[in-house]
Amino acid sequence: MNLRSISVLLKSIFLQSRYQRMLKKEINKETALLYGESDISNDCLKNITIFKKMSLKNLSSCEFIITSGVLPDFFIKKDGQKIICLPKYESSVFFGKMQRTLLMSDYIICPDCKTEAEIIKNFQLNGIYKGTVINGGSETVNKILSGNNPKGKCIYKNENRTLIYSGSLAQNGLTASLLSLLSGLKNLSDNFYITYREESVRKTPDNLKKIPNEFHCIPMSGKTQYTISEFLCYILYFKLNISNRFIENRIDRLYKREWKRLFGSTDVSCAIQFTGYEYGVINMFRCFEGKRIIYVHNNMTEEINLRKNQHYKTLQKAYREYDTVALVTEDMRRSALEISGGNGENFTVVPNCHNYERVLEKSRLPIEFQQETESNVTLEQLQDLLASEKLKFITIGRFSTEKAHIRLIDAFEEFYKSHSESCLIIIGGRGELYEETLKYAESCKAEIILIKSMENPMPVLNKCDLFMLPSRYEGLGLVLLEADTLGIPVFATDIDGPRGFMKEHGGLLVPDDIEGILSGINMFVNGKIKPMNVDYAQYNEDALNRFMEICNLK
Repeated sequence: MNLRSISVLLKSIFLQSRYQRMLKKEINKETALLYGESDISNDCLKNITIFKKMSLKNLSSCEFIITSGVLPDFFIKKDGQKIICLPKYESSVFFGKMQRTLLMSDYIICPDCKTEAEIIKNFQLNGIYKGTVINGGSETVNKILSGNNPKGKCIYKNENRTLIYSGSLAQNGLTASLLSLLSGLKNLSDNFYITYREESVRKTPDNLKKIPNEFHCIPMSGKTQYTISEFLCYILYFKLNISNRFIENRIDRLYKREWKRLFGSTDVSCAIQFTGYEYGVINMFRCFEGKRIIYVHNNMTEEINLRKNQHYKTLQKAYREYDTVALVTEDMRRSALEISGGNGENFTVVPNCHNYERVLEKSRLPIEFQQETESNVTLEQLQDLLASEKLKFITIGRFSTEKAHIRLIDAFEEFYKSHSESCLIIIGGRGELYEETLKYAESCKAEIILIKSMENPMPVLNKCDLFMLPSRYEGLGLVLLEADTLGIPVFATDIDGPRGFMKEHGGLLVPDDIEGILSGINMFVNGKIKPMNVDYAQYNEDALNRFMEICNLK
């Protein structure tokens, strides 16, 4: 962090600490704060005192808050406060902040029906906004302040709602799993809302286009709002791994308040931490007072040991306290139990859905490189290679340690010595090992193609002869299902994750080393690996039914 970032953080911490003290005071009845621009006047209001100064005291104590814009990130509506919003719709307004203000409002006042329709549609309020929408202006506000509530309309629908945390929707297996699930839930889209950290998609807004239009979003906007003691405990707990009852109580207090700040105006009966990553979101969903579900998509013990991208205590509490821990395969149980230290009574297997129809559609599209795509061949060279008679072997997975691309290259290099009319294609998304892998591949005699950040690898996969999953550890490895959907033979290393699926459907598992991978390649050449041809229509039906069961919707 630079000095400016530290200064902003400290200012926010001290402000939040003061604000929390202010919230303990009683609301001053018959007072109103004009927050931002407004034409409201108290000339005709006999009993209302109007304040125009935005102060913590006024924000925390005024009975009415009248705004035309976005309320501060730290603001939490107190019981007894009423918010009147006269929104000025601007496309430049950051979606989440304005939506949060609107959802907190008791009244949304629009000048005409057209503006009203735009506000409801563009900020996705239909069905979840619990206040009153009114066509009017400043005179309407005066009526409300005078106690003469004007007539409006209610757009709220009293339904059970499930909130699903999607992560940043980056191109990876987690996103593919989520989108496959949402594809199966389209007919129930009114029951499900998607949330994500708004900051995480700021640089990649196109990721949000992946969410089907049928689903509404409630993004998490603004930074986490710490008090002084909470921030100190945050550092001790997450950065130094120091824990005691006081520290854990402060962490719980922080994330209970964060839930209220972000979702306190929305009725949610079930919260699903779908990614199973990000300790802040895991803790906030754990503190939700309703049904809580967390997914386990990967061997998290290995994630902690090798990638060091998880907070052990957070996962331990989550696996103990969430109502349901959803394992995408039975293979994930052992590592999750090791972290939990409990008996796993709340563990259950919920397979990922697989949108096989979409895979088939994408496989028929033209092969394309995007602006951010990096490769050691041109698009034209790749197309020529795929059209050739060479044996084409492929793996798809991010450029990181657990994907074991280097040992795959070593195995293929050995195979290439006696099979020069063959090539290896490695396609990956994000990952810190692309340059290292590229350098290693270029030092080899074998023909090895590397492609980083390819939006749709399915047309390439469709033209290959064998898919290999050489990973050291995995979740399920959805790309196995994608390859099988396209009728391509596959094999995987004999590890937790793919093991159960491959055994169930007659797939080949090879020893978890270079020799094992080489043996798999040779078995394919000798005609001993055939496509599994799984019935994915039935597989999806079973997976979707299982998901509905854990959400209490079946």
